Amino acid sequence: MCYIGVISLLLLYACTKDDQPVTTHTNLEIIPTTDTLTQVINANTLLTANHPWYIKGWVYVSNESTLRIEPGSIIHILPGEQSNSGGLVITRGAYLHAAGTAGSPIHISIKEKGNVLLLGKAPVKNKMPLADHPDNKLMPGIAYGGTNEQDSSGVVRYVQLHYHSPMSEGLKLMGAGSRTVLQHVTLYDRHPGMKPIFLY
Repeated sequence: MCYIGVISLLLLYACTKDDQPVTTHTNLEIIPTTDTLTQVINANTLLTANHPWYIKGWVYVSNESTLRIEPGSIIHILPGEQSNSGGLVITRGAYLHAAGTAGSPIHISIKEKGNVLLLGKAPVKNKMPLADHPDNKLMPGIAYGGTNEQDSSGVVRYVQLHYHSPMSEGLKLMGAGSRTVLQHVTLYDRHPGMKPIFLY
């Protein structure tokens, strides 16, 4: 049996007249030349919808970069070579623009233990430690939280998350500020009891 949860949580809807999220990030973007992403993304990057993308192990968006995902994109998160986990981490100061549409949602499939984390600069009451992942030691001691209540970690809109393992940990927002937008997020899970979203 497949358990489906739909989340439409609006932390803040902060948009200009043309419905673009308020951000100071530049529009210059890089399209990866390979369909498999690993380790660290440290420049503004665009994932297009013309073919599937693969995230292998834990991939970190850093250096205050923006990762933009086109509507209709398909992304598979795969375990790393030295562990059974993998995921996408938007580090503090970086930005995720995953704005699908009702007709062209973004699909993210997580095969094994893993999740998507948005780390922001907003105050955190109950701070939880972030474990180092054995297949990616490039960013030890990664942090989240701060004093900026209106910080934005990005836009996640019309995104479908597909979980295939009982070890999956859902979508985590850790220190995400009030300008972070989360709307029309659907979670498909074949294992009942998984908490679909964590807010810290």
